[in-house]
Amino acid sequence: MKKHLLYLAISAPVVMSAVVQAEEDKDYRLESVSILGGEAERIQVAGSTHLIDAAALEKFEYTDIQRILAAVPGVSFRNEDGYGLRPNISIRGTRDDRSGKITLMEDGVLIAPAPYSASSAYYFPTMGRINGVEVMKGASAIKNGPYTIGGALNLLSTPIPETQSGKVNLEYGSDNTSRAHGWVGDSKQNYGWLVEAQKHQSDGFATIDNAKDDTGFDKQDVLAKFRVNTDRGANVYQQLDVKLQYSDELSDQTYVGLTEADFKNDAHNRYGLTQQDEMDNEHKEITLSHLIEFGNTQVTTTGYYIEFERDWFKVDKINGDGIDKVIECANGGACNSFATQADAIAVLNGTAASEIKIKHNNRAYESKGIQTKLSHIATTGTVEHQIELGMRYHEDSEDRSQPTETWQQNADGSLVYQSTGAPDTRYTSAKAWSAYIADDIAFGQWVVSPGVRVEDYKIEREGSADKVADEQVTLLGLGATYQLNEQTALFAGLHEGHSPAPNDGSSDPEEALNFETGVRFNGQDYQGEATVFVSDYKNLLGTCTASGAAGDCDIGDTENGGEVTIKGLELMLNTQRNLGKGYTFPLGLTYTYTDAKFETTFSDGGDVWGNVEKGDKLPSLSDHQLQLRAGLEKEKWGLDLNVNYFSDTCATAACNVNEEIDAYTVIDLSSRYQLTNATKLYANVDNLLDSEDVVARAPKNGARAQKPLSLMLGVSHQF
Repeated sequence: MKKHLLYLAISAPVVMSAVVQAEEDKDYRLESVSILGGEAERIQVAGSTHLIDAAALEKFEYTDIQRILAAVPGVSFRNEDGYGLRPNISIRGTRDDRSGKITLMEDGVLIAPAPYSASSAYYFPTMGRINGVEVMKGASAIKNGPYTIGGALNLLSTPIPETQSGKVNLEYGSDNTSRAHGWVGDSKQNYGWLVEAQKHQSDGFATIDNAKDDTGFDKQDVLAKFRVNTDRGANVYQQLDVKLQYSDELSDQTYVGLTEADFKNDAHNRYGLTQQDEMDNEHKEITLSHLIEFGNTQVTTTGYYIEFERDWFKVDKINGDGIDKVIECANGGACNSFATQADAIAVLNGTAASEIKIKHNNRAYESKGIQTKLSHIATTGTVEHQIELGMRYHEDSEDRSQPTETWQQNADGSLVYQSTGAPDTRYTSAKAWSAYIADDIAFGQWVVSPGVRVEDYKIEREGSADKVADEQVTLLGLGATYQLNEQTALFAGLHEGHSPAPNDGSSDPEEALNFETGVRFNGQDYQGEATVFVSDYKNLLGTCTASGAAGDCDIGDTENGGEVTIKGLELMLNTQRNLGKGYTFPLGLTYTYTDAKFETTFSDGGDVWGNVEKGDKLPSLSDHQLQLRAGLEKEKWGLDLNVNYFSDTCATAACNVNEEIDAYTVIDLSSRYQLTNATKLYANVDNLLDSEDVVARAPKNGARAQKPLSLMLGVSHQF
């Protein structure tokens, strides 16, 4: 047993130098919110796994998940609003649009608004209150469906503390950005509780032509946890947890980017016709979890009910043309309803009259289910088994009611309301059963991890003659790790991946065969990992969304992308040097190389993918992504620098004129001073060089820049 644990310890994947070892002897026997579990469980997971813990998150006090995940190899993203309110996350080349092709969870519960029927994550948990981030890739994805090709992301909420304690963070910075976050809780022999709240707001960094409206956001989040449990020394231990969460957001964000000329003139300007654009949403969640532990067996059962409502009110068409077509015309491309390029430019600049259609992308989502996981440790001679069996029944739905308002833009740039049309309605629902069984078999210098997952789901669209989807799939996975010596372990994994196809029946589900192999090493002064991966797609699926389509299409429809090959290399290295006189120098590197290409030529009529030639690269996916981390620490103070590099890519596979995204670099700086044992002062600078590169051309093909240089000053106090 000790030999196996030693082997597991040296093969642990590491994300950042601040990742800490989980305590093996916790007062509570299960941290039920975690997918990876304790240290021994985590490093047995077949496939690449990574943990960013609370200490690492506190270094930069990031509230943007995309900035946090830049430290994880194999994870990429597409910027949009500069704040990460609705992130676009990709794992190993999955389509990044609204993170719709990865399994998103908070505390092990599916958190996308409707994971099966409408997976695009227009809701994302408030990162300022998140206590840890788990990333599962490769064969480890077999446990975490329904999206099992690239991987899964699990966010860990603040745990109930062991003793009466709390924490308060207060921040203020550029653009009147402020954040107030705090929690307080306590545990006794047979119960525990936690209450947490955050308010985060900003005026925004952009300005709007002919208007004084803000371009920021105002977001509130409240969470409460309650636990009752038997005596901790009981032979049969039981624990009941209740989690309640509520959040709302009002943000003045838009899907309209800038023409090339306007971007060069002022990268952070917005057209006056976007002054009505706004996201208004509300999220409610309740989960009830029960744990029973006896001997070497744990059974955890969780029921959950989640509601999410949002109205994404934004410019849709101008004089009958989609905004992407108007920007194309203004850039010198093809013009439809506009006679000349000058006409399109005048309308965008608010110096010509036009008809503006502003759509309420109004949706109500519901997600509910019950899931159970059984874990059992069994030893037979010199062979140890850690068996895990999981099952889930899940229902979700999307109720769409989206009327379009007509506004008149006058030649002075003012907007006048005209009328509201009948709403476009649609109701999509899903019912799904899923189950998996996995076994980590440890013997000698080996750990072999076979696994099987079954997904059985039916997705229906009300009013449609055809079923949206009715699938039953069985997925196999196999991982293995070999202890080469006390510092080095080799690993490999192979698994089948699947993503549901929530459309009108014209598209196939997404399927891929995935392989990875690599090496982990853990020396006295260094830790690291190198992984080679390949995903061989039988069919890559594209979903039409307002945020990421190549052209005009019906929102929610899907299009086959055919055969695609994605292969790459992931590197991660961390070290910490003692410089003497109390100084330490942490240094880290994360690098991802991705080669993702279409293997077929096609042109989809719905414009989800646009025109594709065999050999074209997948859009919005850099070949090279690099983060360098460096710091300097001494007793009460510390300084950390993140340098992030992204190579050039394109907004579409065809990569036409004005669709290129050149390589760019973003540098962030963080400093902190421990005023007392309980109080810390800190200052963080995002985009230190105030770069104004094009970082995205979606939604709607306009050029977008990253958030400009932003300074945040903060104080953190623990009690």
